[in-house]
Amino acid sequence: MSSKVKISVENLPDTLRGQIHGVESANDNESLALFTDNKDVRVPIENSSHALRAYSNTFNHYDLWGRFVRSGHKKLPVEEAPKRTIVTRRISEKIDGIQYDGEIKITPAVVSSREDGEEREFLVWPSDREEKVERALIRLASKGKIVKINFKSGIQYAVVFSMNELAQELKGVGQSMPFPQIKESLEALQGSKLSFKYSATDTKNTNVDDSFYESNMNFLSSLHFSGKKGQGGNVKCVACLNAFVHNMIDNLDYKGYYFNRAQELKRGLSRWMMLRLYHLWRYAAPGKTHHFRLLSIMEKYGSIYANDEITENKLKALRRDMTTTMKDLINKGVISDYTIVNVKDDKTGIIIDYTYEMHPSDQFCEEILTLNKQNKRLEIQSGKRIVEEALTIDGDQLDEIVSK
Repeated sequence: MSSKVKISVENLPDTLRGQIHGVESANDNESLALFTDNKDVRVPIENSSHALRAYSNTFNHYDLWGRFVRSGHKKLPVEEAPKRTIVTRRISEKIDGIQYDGEIKITPAVVSSREDGEEREFLVWPSDREEKVERALIRLASKGKIVKINFKSGIQYAVVFSMNELAQELKGVGQSMPFPQIKESLEALQGSKLSFKYSATDTKNTNVDDSFYESNMNFLSSLHFSGKKGQGGNVKCVACLNAFVHNMIDNLDYKGYYFNRAQELKRGLSRWMMLRLYHLWRYAAPGKTHHFRLLSIMEKYGSIYANDEITENKLKALRRDMTTTMKDLINKGVISDYTIVNVKDDKTGIIIDYTYEMHPSDQFCEEILTLNKQNKRLEIQSGKRIVEEALTIDGDQLDEIVSK
């Protein structure tokens, strides 16, 4: 496991140095220390039966929103831009007793790229490629490649890495990309805008008033490169995370998962579904199941929109996609089996949807148990979880608490 990054103002890119008062590493900052603390969830490399060595974090509700474009235009010359370039998706998710409802808008980035010997400008929507790069970026942050930068204008969290380090994370899960593609993906993440407004309702406590949120930001707040001409993979990068992700790190609004297990899957829907199960199926245990509606989950993923007309052929195509994903999850050892129940229109008797019920594998149950213990331990250390009658806690006591 890589040690936590040590950095000073002097070795930051020139574009940053004049704006900064100081830098703190994960060794010096409590929130980042918790975010990069994964020593209890590592499995020795010789234990190859599980292959659970690449730990990372996933952000509550944020990573479950349809933030990436799955179909339609993903990259177009600016002169070929459609009349409407902003993608709008619905937010509807219940997490830890909080119901989130609203909408999210995705505005593409304008990226300059060389084509046929000349420089051209393209509209790039954040899609599967950008999702892969963002996951790898957060993986590097979770390993310790993250710092707190005290800008004159305020505080930001930033991932500090080389192009080669990011390329190796992608290669390690079978997602190799050439450096120009990785750089373009980072630029697309920085240039793409994310606008959202939603309400958050506490379903466990009706006495708590609904909260309303509305924000506009980029996927990445800013991006900086430094190096020498022809340096290639040794180019140093600083990617500043947006304010929403920053606050989620501070508030411990994230959960651990095994990066390589989810990202090694070849299909985008399969990767997304596995990440979703890591995030939401935190009660996975033998005998317990997880269920979902096909159209609802495909809308959350981004394959369809809320107002789409779902024809019989379209429904069959969506079912085929999900069948392939279910097979991927079985082959990966995540679920042992699943069942499908037809949902019919009361008047016509025509099938209009499907309900899936998934059964967890023993291996996945073990993974979730380990990740839940890690999450409890971090909550205790942060003070988010109150431990009664425990003024001081030694190592043995801590192991006993998190195992409950």
